This record gives sequence, C-alpha cells and structure tokens, in this order.
Amino acid sequence: MEALGWIFSGLISVAGLVLSLVWFLISGWVSTLLQITVLIFAIYGLKYGWRRAPFEIWRRTQGFVRFFWNWIRARDPDARPDVEVREVIREIRVREPGDINLSTVMSLAVLVGMLALAGL
Repeated sequence: MEALGWIFSGLISVAGLVLSLVWFLISGWVSTLLQITVLIFAIYGLKYGWRRAPFEIWRRTQGFVRFFWNWIRARDPDARPDVEVREVIREIRVREPGDINLSTVMSLAVLVGMLALAGL
C-alpha cells in the first residue's frame, strides 16, 4: 500500500511540474492579452463613454471573430483534375572566375584595413 502512495505522490509531483512549466510558458501571453484588453477598454471608454463602450467593444469583437473564423476555415483552391500543374525551374548560372560578391569585398576590405593598421 505504501508503494501506491509513493507512485501516486510521484505522479502528482510530475503533473505539478508539467503544469508549472506550461503556466510559465503561457503566462507571458496571458499577461500580454490582459494588458491589450485593458488598453482597448480604456480607449473605448474614453471614446464612447462607460455606457456605450461595452456595446461597441462587443460589436467590433464579433466582426473580428467572424473575420478570423473565416480566415481559419479558408481553403486553398484545388486545381481541376484535367489541368496539369508544372513547376518552372529556373537555371542559375554558376559563378565564373573573376566574379566577386559583396561578402568577399567586405572581407578583403577588413583584411586590408587590418594590414594598414598593423603598419605593413
């Protein structure tokens, strides 16, 4: 019976550790969302007054939720089965001797600058 107590205690400890880790990871998001909510209530409260502000917030929130839900549900248009889709592959030319890029120029400039500072 004592072994079951140890196992149960261990499971509770692991669950508490997992819960605290999850809360630590989402607590920043929760705090940020609460701050944004308070800011929105303050702006709407100043703009529309304390009586009309909740209605305006509700109305605008429903519009945003409707837009967000439609965006989530949107599907990419599938190509018709009788249309063959071909990917265009561009050929990129290989660098030729004498080609130089910006990174090489900057590296050479640093080396020349260091040599100039060294007095060579």
